[in-house]
Amino acid sequence: MYKYVGSKEILKQVSVEKIGKLILSQKDITDWIHDTHQKFNAESEIIATFIIDIQNQLRINDRRSEHVVCANGEAVLSAGEITFKKNKSEEIYISEITNQSTGYCPSTESWEFVQQALLKINIDFPNFFTTVFIFCICENCGTINIVKDDFYYCLSCENDLDEYFL
Repeated sequence: MYKYVGSKEILKQVSVEKIGKLILSQKDITDWIHDTHQKFNAESEIIATFIIDIQNQLRINDRRSEHVVCANGEAVLSAGEITFKKNKSEEIYISEITNQSTGYCPSTESWEFVQQALLKINIDFPNFFTTVFIFCICENCGTINIVKDDFYYCLSCENDLDEYFL
């Protein structure tokens, strides 16, 4: 379970009205797309913010929404970005899914919960996170960093990062 570790300013955005749409079926996804006026891009994709709540259920929000808002400020089992795509038959499936959330910093181990939640929906999805993010906190300044290319370096204070994962 991951508790929110992000900005207190962002945490102020949390409200019951902004909680993520609970997804229990593919119809819930199409309803969300329609109700929130989402538009498929040129590649027939819509990217959304997602969380897996503590009841192991998928919730989604607009991509510009913060994960903590989608989760109503609660702890999560996983979080990231999810890409819905239409195939030639206009059926929706998940083409990409990541653990990119600097507010919760979920590890790759959170995939287990993502997979369980997606299996309940009966939707096609990848076998694992399509892009994996590793999060480290700087012991010098406390900044949360995303490690890229095994480069353990704090962009805020230029300190070397220990391989300390959140």
